[in-house]
Amino acid sequence: MIIPPLAALIAWIPLCLIAYRLLPVRIAILINFIGGWAVLPVANYPRTDALFPYWFTGSSLESDYFITKATIIGFTALLGLFIFDRPSLKRFRLTVWDLAMGMWLIAPFLSGIANPDSGAEAWVGECYQLLAWGSPYLIGRLYFTDTQSLRLVAKAFVIGGLAYIPFCIFEFIIGPHMYEWVYGYLPFQWNGAKRFIGFRPIVFLENGNQLGIWMATASLIALWLWRRRTAQSILGIPIPIVAASLFVVTILCQSTGAIILLLALTPFVFVDPRHLSRSYSIALIVCILAFAAFRLSDIASWQDLVKENPAVHSLDRYLRHIGKGSLGWRLREDDSHIETALQEPILGYGQWNWWDNGYQRPWSLWLLVFGMYGSVGLISLETLLLIPVLRAVWFPLARSDIGYTNMRHTLSAAILLSAIDSLLNWSILLPLMLVIGGMTIWSGSDAKLETEYQRRRAAAGTRIWKGSQNTRR
Repeated sequence: MIIPPLAALIAWIPLCLIAYRLLPVRIAILINFIGGWAVLPVANYPRTDALFPYWFTGSSLESDYFITKATIIGFTALLGLFIFDRPSLKRFRLTVWDLAMGMWLIAPFLSGIANPDSGAEAWVGECYQLLAWGSPYLIGRLYFTDTQSLRLVAKAFVIGGLAYIPFCIFEFIIGPHMYEWVYGYLPFQWNGAKRFIGFRPIVFLENGNQLGIWMATASLIALWLWRRRTAQSILGIPIPIVAASLFVVTILCQSTGAIILLLALTPFVFVDPRHLSRSYSIALIVCILAFAAFRLSDIASWQDLVKENPAVHSLDRYLRHIGKGSLGWRLREDDSHIETALQEPILGYGQWNWWDNGYQRPWSLWLLVFGMYGSVGLISLETLLLIPVLRAVWFPLARSDIGYTNMRHTLSAAILLSAIDSLLNWSILLPLMLVIGGMTIWSGSDAKLETEYQRRRAAAGTRIWKGSQNTRR
């Protein structure tokens, strides 16, 4: 029996409120955000016979569909907070680090002022932004600001990945059918599903790319938990088996971009953060910003580079030959809309379908945002995604975070994974806003935990040194 998507989304609200009533508030929050993202339908999409329904843009940004998994879990979180734990709001204090989120939240309103004809849509976009982005950020700021609570979030992501393993294997063999069997129509169900071996799974996410990022995020965190020996098991399963299983299944999902990003970011796990994270993180951030700046400069399109640059031409031919031409396709799709977006460079068009007069639509989140809300929206979004990374690896206030067992560096890698992916794809894992909100500020309790850890480590080292003295050496 197919469950109507709208019924499933609405039913999620009372189910999660029961969890708020029966469970510790942090556990209920994680069930809502990570569990909801894993099992809920994306939206109540009407069925279409089009082979490539490009006008469906997912749940990361406002569109024709206000009721999505992003708004439902955001609304449920705020409702649970006000009903069951209202005093926690007194802990919230605005800081300068919240400026990026503030600008991102008011970007639809500012764009609506600049585009009076889009005023009604601006208010819809404002509400969507508050629920989909503002709610998890606020919850993260209130409940997940210290290392112990962030570790709880990390384990929840690992559990979310573990829960998907049997479904991924099932869909790898028979194809992406789970969403169709449970909720009915999914716009991009079969686009890019057939791979070298078997199929690329989707389960209940928006597309195979997002599932790849979901599994890569869980795999990256599980590798850290195993490498740093901060967890012995997850759900009773030994952590080495958890990490290995997630890594293998991530490869099995055959989402090329997610696999490349996972391999590129594993140095955050296996190299002491004191030796790598700062320079590596800064280099990745510079690459992200440089990519967007170069693309917006409109100096050269991908098609021009393919024609004029022998190296790029050879790369494009090779990718097409091995069946990986989607990279060039994404870049060409964005190329065809950059000129339109640049006509409203400051505050954008204020419309989600600003690309409607062109061919299809942009495929990357950053360009969709630039067209909707201009440079104000794009700068706000990129700053929001990158501030926690900078805070974890650069600023003096986070110096105690360089401890060997603190996981802010690995969570920074998880954020970078989604941030880099958004340069080519339209979706982002919004439950990561819990991490971004929590890591935007610095909890004083971490310094105490880190000091205690360093004291124990030093004492253990002293005992080992005394016991190993040998007068013959």
